[in-house]
Amino acid sequence: MEEFKLYNVSDEYIDYLWAIFPNVYSNKETTRVHTRKYVGIVLRLENYHYYIPMSLPKESDYQIAGEKKVIKKSIIPIICIVVKNSRGQKELKGNLRISHMIPVPPSELQLYDIENEPDDTYKDLVQNEIIFIRKNQDKIHANAKLLYKQKTENDLSAGYVKAALEYKALETLCGKFMSERK
Repeated sequence: MEEFKLYNVSDEYIDYLWAIFPNVYSNKETTRVHTRKYVGIVLRLENYHYYIPMSLPKESDYQIAGEKKVIKKSIIPIICIVVKNSRGQKELKGNLRISHMIPVPPSELQLYDIENEPDDTYKDLVQNEIIFIRKNQDKIHANAKLLYKQKTENDLSAGYVKAALEYKALETLCGKFMSERK
């Protein structure tokens, strides 16, 4: 399992977690209006492969500064994927939702095949995102480790910790899923 590559998570596993933790991001396959895939990156935390989902930009990712609408800065639970366009202006391409990372058995991960992506616009978007992710992998890993530590130690001194998923309970569920599949 390679870190910082794009992966999909099986629908079966997401449905399994979602039945108990409805805040787990689902693939929204039946309600999706865009071609955005359910992709994210994987990294190791403790003894688990953690999947960090990516999401599309939302209005809440911007703020008004004077007369301009500007991209909010990344925070521990949300890394903003910002790239410069051909005119040198910053554009928000998406987010890594560290607060919604989940432990995933390797058997439920599938490497996303960007080379066979039929939608060229989406392919360009994903290529820009993966370049950003690789350039910022140390920050992403540090934020994930910090949030994991804060959440698992119930350190609520930072307000964002409360909104993060319950990682230890999800790890238990991950183990249960794997044992049921043997």
